[in-house]
Formats: sequence, structure tokens, C-alpha cells
Amino acid sequence: MLGLVGVAMAVLAASPLPDMDAAVLAEVNRARTAPRAYAEVLRDYRRHYRGRVVDDPGDPGYRTTSEGVRAVDEAIRFVERQPPLPPLSAADVLAAAAGDHAAAQGARGDVGHVSADGATPGDRVRRRGGGPYMSETIAYGSTNPVAVVRQLIIDDGVRDRGHRAVIFDPRLRFAGVGCGPHPVYIALCVIDFSATPDGRPAPR
Repeated sequence: MLGLVGVAMAVLAASPLPDMDAAVLAEVNRARTAPRAYAEVLRDYRRHYRGRVVDDPGDPGYRTTSEGVRAVDEAIRFVERQPPLPPLSAADVLAAAAGDHAAAQGARGDVGHVSADGATPGDRVRRRGGGPYMSETIAYGSTNPVAVVRQLIIDDGVRDRGHRAVIFDPRLRFAGVGCGPHPVYIALCVIDFSATPDGRPAPR
């Protein structure tokens, strides 16, 4: 699953915030634990659309979206129906795997979930001593943690809204985040999720 890739952007160059990883996880948990309140975040963001172009003062630069406000409206309806979920706990193994992928893509300018050597997200978690039972989302183009998570929840241009489905999957209880600079899209954030702290099967 890809985040906002291939959009027309005029984004101010900036380095990711040093505490970006923790801030992104906190923002995911804000959406999971209080989805109806999070709908107000999306309503406020909607005001910045002009057709398919959005200008968010919290994440400077104009972005041309695929769907315009239609995707935002659909996301608002979704989160308003969503029951609150427990917050995700930080997991070191997942964070290490996410950081590995963010660093590799930042060095090469790659996008996507498969590493240059063909490794899948599950392979990367295995390399860190865990198992392959996990899910991954990636957001490109923002150094603002609010914008990162909002992008994944709106899921503009993603037909199955797969990133949003992962964020609100009640089976997932742990996550690790790795963010960094990207030579094409300014920044990226990889989030690895699992039902267990290390991607191994949950005990029966």
C-alpha cells in the first residue's frame, strides 16, 4: 500500500522533526481512541480544498489530490461510525524494521513496500528478530505528524482505503514508526503494526 505518491506538490523543503516517530504514533492513537472527535480534524482540513487542490497551513504547500473533498467526506463518515479502539503500544522490533525501510528508501529515493533487495515488510521484521504477522503503511510528503496520519486515514486515490483499514483494525495492538527524509517527496513515515510486539503469532 502506498501513501500520497505521484501527486503534484510544491512543498517547502524541511527536515523531519527529531521526535516525529513518537508524534506520529501519538496521532494514530488519537484517531483510534476518539474517532468521532477526530472527525472534527477532518472537517477543519476540508475547508482548505479548492476543487482538487488543497492548501493546509499546517503542512505548507499546495497538493493536487485525486478525489478532492469526496475522499475527505467519505473518511469523515467512516470515523464517525467507528467505535473507539485501545491505543497502540510502541514496539521496538516493529520500530526498528520501520526505521530500516525509511532509511533505505530515503537513501535511494524509492517508494513502496518491497525493499530494493526484494524483502517484504514481514521479511524486514524477521531480520529484526520478529515474525511476519504484521501490516505496514507508508506516507510520503509531510514532516507534520498530523498531516501524516490524516493522509493515511483519508487515503486519497487508494481504492480499497487499505491504510485506513490498518489504522482502525481492532486486531492490531502494537506499532513501530520510522520517519526520515526522502530525496523526492521531502519525507516519509513507515508504520509497522502487529497484534504482538514482534510480529509473531499471538498466543492462543
